[in-house]
Amino acid sequence: MAYLAYQRSVCATCGTRAAEWDESQGGDRFAYVAEPYRCVGCEVIEMEREHIPDGPDARGLKIGLRPREAS
Repeated sequence: MAYLAYQRSVCATCGTRAAEWDESQGGDRFAYVAEPYRCVGCEVIEMEREHIPDGPDARGLKIGLRPREAS
């Protein structure tokens, strides 16, 4: 239960918890520095997404990654 509560306290987007930013809870408003980075896996998924047409045929369509088969 404690682990579930911890998971719920973590932001799904940035991976931090509100307490880390809140000075009244021992955090720091500038606890982290944002820096851009590229995830090649996300880039490949976005490139594939460009080939999916809009409309009913695209509803619910997900794009995932799988290892390339050895040649």
